[in-house]
Amino acid sequence: MEQNRHSSQIIAWTFGYVAVLYAAWTGAWLLEKALEPKLAWITTDAGQFGYWLAMKLLIWILPSVLLIRLAGRTWREVIAPDRLRSALLWGGGTGLALGAIALITKSVGHQPLFSSRLGWLLVSGVLTAPIIEEITFRGAVLGNLLRRYRFLSANTLTAILFLGVHLPGWYFQGRLRAMISAPASGALAIFLLGWVFGLVAFKSKSVTASALTHILNNLFNA
Repeated sequence: MEQNRHSSQIIAWTFGYVAVLYAAWTGAWLLEKALEPKLAWITTDAGQFGYWLAMKLLIWILPSVLLIRLAGRTWREVIAPDRLRSALLWGGGTGLALGAIALITKSVGHQPLFSSRLGWLLVSGVLTAPIIEEITFRGAVLGNLLRRYRFLSANTLTAILFLGVHLPGWYFQGRLRAMISAPASGALAIFLLGWVFGLVAFKSKSVTASALTHILNNLFNA
């Protein structure tokens, strides 16, 4: 009985955190738009990188650390450094497979294979964002939901929540309608990728693996 009560409490904390994350992330976008006319540096690549890194550390990482600790889990359990081989096999293999699909799609569509310019925004999209997002959604959220739900339900729910956190950014960038209606490169793709990242984390028992998959996917799609 006590274990069930604690499990229910963990689930309540997890859903509560996601609700707060949505609200705080929307607030971060509102603040960024309000600061743009007043602070010229925030519109630069370095300014954008610094602002969003600070927001993600404050809004995503710190609460995720607390959520993991409240659930009685440890960082070693989440990162699983002793499962590095499994992380490389699952994370690297799946990431390269997704990368191959991306390159084939670009080639068929006669698009440049790599069109992003080197800079802070590329570092954010390819490195810091994937790591932070995996710690939060596959480390804290999925890891906690698995305490109560079976993998299929927990991972599908996590993928939906992962999709949801992208909506504020799309809205403020003026891309919300296009991303929701895009059949292959918009909301559906984010949901499916989130589901794959969760599968990799579950199979490898390591968020390091899903972060590697996420990094490689973003790199090949840059």
